[in-house]
Amino acid sequence: MMFRFIPLLLCLPTLASAQTDAGETLPRTGDLFSLSYLGQVALSLALVIALLVGALWVIRRMNGVGTAVGGQMRVVSSMGLGQRERAVLVNVGGQHILLGVAPGRVATLHVFDEAPVADDEPPTPQVSFSEVWSNVMGKKGAAS
Repeated sequence: MMFRFIPLLLCLPTLASAQTDAGETLPRTGDLFSLSYLGQVALSLALVIALLVGALWVIRRMNGVGTAVGGQMRVVSSMGLGQRERAVLVNVGGQHILLGVAPGRVATLHVFDEAPVADDEPPTPQVSFSEVWSNVMGKKGAAS
């Protein structure tokens, strides 16, 4: 079935050099780098980007995305339990709640009376990829 289109594909270079219905020829390669053509391309690109930004702004306003809760709710910690399941510790108004999050479902697992983790405790330092790679490859020294 795909072999039917091969003759058409072979004719494309010939069709590209043919004249249009109005008797004008298609632009040459040198015309593509003219200042007026590049200006049209830049203006078209700016218009498309402006339309995308406008659409995103409208979607944000409609859905209420990005609206803050006034700082009353924040995620303290999160841990993956499977491919699509997570345990999330949330601080809501000074109360800590452990949530189980799965596709299409959020369940309260436990409500803590006191903070299970000190809020002023610095987070554990993240290990860089180069350090992990060095350990895996058997190099115990610092990464190069």
